[in-house]
Amino acid sequence: MSKFSEKGYVVKENAPIYLTEDMDKTVKWFEDVLGWYSNIVERDDNGNGCYGVVFDMLPEVELVHLAPFTGFQIFCGTPEPCMISFMQVKGIDKMYDYVKSNGWEKITEVVTQPWGGKTCSLTTIDGYIINIFE
Repeated sequence: MSKFSEKGYVVKENAPIYLTEDMDKTVKWFEDVLGWYSNIVERDDNGNGCYGVVFDMLPEVELVHLAPFTGFQIFCGTPEPCMISFMQVKGIDKMYDYVKSNGWEKITEVVTQPWGGKTCSLTTIDGYIINIFE
């Protein structure tokens, strides 16, 4: 639970497909920049990741399905940089601070919208854009 306490935010809903040519590099980015957990489930004969997942919950919580899946399913493939998901979080300001403190600059400032919610956008290591809202 130390990562949860350190991050200060919780993802509420998420589950898009994510393509990457270097799964090891991508899952490391999710671990280092967002503080998430990862599991490369399948590798090819050369040891390259074919399928994996990244998620913000402890692996033990994810495995017993105590909460809905809130991560990304990652497949080997050519990234198609575009907006990949809308991700609802609780603690968006903490998430912003956490990402910035880990040296990742490709996140927009948190903006309070006219409807009262807060939003920002994060560009991943593969060029995908995740629109985040609270």
